[in-house]
Amino acid sequence: MKSSFVLGALSLLAASTGVSATMTVPNSLFLKSIAESVSLPMFTWSANGTHTAKGYTSKAGDKTSVEGMKEDCDNINLNKKISVDFRSDVFGPGLIGYFYKCEKIRDDTNLYWFTISSGNPSQIDKMCDPNTNYPIVFDSQHNTWWIDEPFDCTQRTSPVAHSQ
Repeated sequence: MKSSFVLGALSLLAASTGVSATMTVPNSLFLKSIAESVSLPMFTWSANGTHTAKGYTSKAGDKTSVEGMKEDCDNINLNKKISVDFRSDVFGPGLIGYFYKCEKIRDDTNLYWFTISSGNPSQIDKMCDPNTNYPIVFDSQHNTWWIDEPFDCTQRTSPVAHSQ
């Protein structure tokens, strides 16, 4: 996926140049191109942190999909992953998720590092609410059924009004 590669490269570029993820770079053609390709709203609320998910071989959720979980982690660690309309079944349209690191922490659980943005602050509030429930969802790329567990939002930002 091209956008996954570009956002992964952006993450590495920012880390290697010391640019803060919260720094606005309004004159960057590169960042503007990415924002346009994912239809990022002009003003966004964001959160980052970690969350866990469990992968299964069937919708019944009775057998761990060891291969699917490994493939998902490998893919995220190698290519990064952007998800436009992330979990629209839970949040509705407009939540954009960026997943940039994954680690297997138990035989049946992966830990993911994320940054997620939306033009709608209530979507960020709901995602960061530990009581939000996530129904099982199928991932055809890895032939795996996933249960997302609560998101641990360690940092949140809101748009800052800029004067022109």
